[in-house]
Amino acid sequence: MPTDRSARRLLAFALGTAAIFDITGAVIYRVLRTGLPPSPQEPRAGPFQLSTMTIQDAHREAVTRARDANGQSPSA
Repeated sequence: MPTDRSARRLLAFALGTAAIFDITGAVIYRVLRTGLPPSPQEPRAGPFQLSTMTIQDAHREAVTRARDANGQSPSA
């Protein structure tokens, strides 16, 4: 017949392990955070504006790199 002590021991072990790794992870993050480069500043535009700017930049680049059959750049 199984006892309830084994379940409590397992739960205590799991919670103790989680606590140890949580504290260790927090300490390591705080120590290494000072050595990390700063996060890039996001422009104040929203996601739709950012995707539109990406598409426009890609279009400009594609037009400047495009060549027709004669090797001439088409006029945009």
